[in-house]
Amino acid sequence: MANISDKSAAIRRHALGLALLAQVLVLTACGGGGGSDSPPPTPDPAPLPVPPLSAECLPGSVAKLAQDGAALPGANTEIALLACSGKTLKALSWRQTGGNALNLLSARSQAITLQPAPGETYRFELSYQDGQGGNFSHSLQVQAVAAPSTDALTLRGEPSVMAGGKTSLRATHAKLSETDWETATVQWTQLAGPPVNLGETNTRRVVFTAPATAADTMLRLQASITLASGAKLSGHFNLLLQAPPADAPADALFGAKDPASRVYPYLAQGPYATALDECIYSPRLSNANLCTLGKLPLLGQATGGQVPTVEQVMQRVLVSNDWMGEVFERFLREQDPYGDYRRMLASVTAIVIGGRVRPAFYWSATGAIYLDASSLWLTPEQRDTVSESPDPRSNNGVLLSYATPWRYVKDNQHAYNSLAREPRLSRPLSEVVYALGSLLYHELTHAADFMPPHLHATLPTDKRVYQAGPARGLSQKLYEQFPFYSHELQGLAKVLSFGAAPSALQIAYAPADIVHFFSADRVNDDYAYSVPDGQSFSREDAAMLAEEAMMQLRYGVLRDYAVTNKLLDGALSADLSVSWGQRGRIGEAAIKPRAKLVLAEALPWVDMGLVDTLAPPLLLRAGQTWGANLDQAALAAGKARPLSAQQRLNEKEQTTRELRSR
Repeated sequence: MANISDKSAAIRRHALGLALLAQVLVLTACGGGGGSDSPPPTPDPAPLPVPPLSAECLPGSVAKLAQDGAALPGANTEIALLACSGKTLKALSWRQTGGNALNLLSARSQAITLQPAPGETYRFELSYQDGQGGNFSHSLQVQAVAAPSTDALTLRGEPSVMAGGKTSLRATHAKLSETDWETATVQWTQLAGPPVNLGETNTRRVVFTAPATAADTMLRLQASITLASGAKLSGHFNLLLQAPPADAPADALFGAKDPASRVYPYLAQGPYATALDECIYSPRLSNANLCTLGKLPLLGQATGGQVPTVEQVMQRVLVSNDWMGEVFERFLREQDPYGDYRRMLASVTAIVIGGRVRPAFYWSATGAIYLDASSLWLTPEQRDTVSESPDPRSNNGVLLSYATPWRYVKDNQHAYNSLAREPRLSRPLSEVVYALGSLLYHELTHAADFMPPHLHATLPTDKRVYQAGPARGLSQKLYEQFPFYSHELQGLAKVLSFGAAPSALQIAYAPADIVHFFSADRVNDDYAYSVPDGQSFSREDAAMLAEEAMMQLRYGVLRDYAVTNKLLDGALSADLSVSWGQRGRIGEAAIKPRAKLVLAEALPWVDMGLVDTLAPPLLLRAGQTWGANLDQAALAAGKARPLSAQQRLNEKEQTTRELRSR
């Protein structure tokens, strides 16, 4: 997804305001004639000594600690450090010094959650800084009672969230089966903290937006279930609500509707750590203080045109939890044999990987890509830290009378499998390659659109990213040389991508109408028609072409796309009836020249002759279900093969993934 609103009008207004402010400051500095008999300034009062860390903000306190008294084995317990009023906390670190080793996934945030063992004592050393750079440390311990708790649920989720951020919590219990859950009554309630709308409160998870707060505070929630046997179980979760900084601008780049998530430089002592903190995903960032390429250059500028090393890439990474950087680094070392991703990353200033980044996007205001960590997790504990909140576009087009499902396939199977939440299983790195690879090809094509590789050596350092790019990027060239034709689908993209209300005519379009509009055109996905208001061409067109082409060329993975009947609430895409579809549409003769243009600009090291080797598209079977069309070999043999339980789960997850990863 390309966030291409360069906000030029707003920036010009800010620039004018800053110029006027500068004149006022000059006049103030030069005006008046203070004489030597002026009274001396009153000295600042001596700072109050900082008292020991406790559960209260005492005079002079920087922070306070929130910690449950007794920890229950088998259940979760949270510990949080809250900033006192007017104070700022940074450089957080939780280090375990005693007890059986725990995996502290949020060890560099203001809150941690753990699941203690019976009778175990855990000790931690907490260190942090205040806004003036003062260093503090505190020792604490967690003592678990001796007996396991059989009636306690475990609640899982990220233990802190910025006010206004979307988050989720999920209730689990190691000894409850799926049948137990299906026949149980579930209820979530709020016990303390600012009022919050929890949405659906009778399911195993809640997804909600963190309420506004002027100061760090705790939100205490409870999940209770009654089993078919009448047995009752409950659990609690103490969620830290982090207040936005007091000096956040009213026109913050990441405003109230889409606030910044808590992230930090993966390499705390890296050469760009300070610039990453200030320039990429800060709630203090606005149009007026966007960074120049001198303060935070593109990766390709810093490498002098050489292919970035993995070490150089990792110097530009921000994460909301360390595991995200660790998995991303492994991916680059083990799953980038052609160097495509490192080469394409030369066009960005930074890589943000977050548990609440949804959908993924590139933004020319910062020059960074923002990736959804749902594509990276390897263990269930890592997965717990990724919000289950849906893509905000999920309900767009709910009134339309058709659907356009897609998936990646290899050897007549889903290219990658999904895992259910229960049982809590891990997955190998190889299982994330196709999902993460397609996402990177897409978002990094956006980056190359604004910052093409051939310009990196000559970019001005006094300009911001959106100011330094070419007058005509590859998307505009694609539009000028190979435009798409369907105005109807461009209008529908306003509904699907941007949430516009559909007209009566658009609601009335049947699948056959969409087939007529799309099949004769030369785009490979209807997302390509997404043209924002005020723009004359699509950025998504180029990104979709590069994504599908490179997935086939590098991995032999083909992309299915179809037009079907409407997807109803609670239904699976597997059961949709295909009106028309293709496997590998990127191989269409009319589409290949468009793909060549895009790859030549965004990935110039790729042999353009490879585009001619793309497989011709295979027509999907109309009248068959989307699920039956997965195994084309079976259909060719006259046997529609039913989906396995795993394949149906893949389709269920795909239904929620379709918008998230493009």
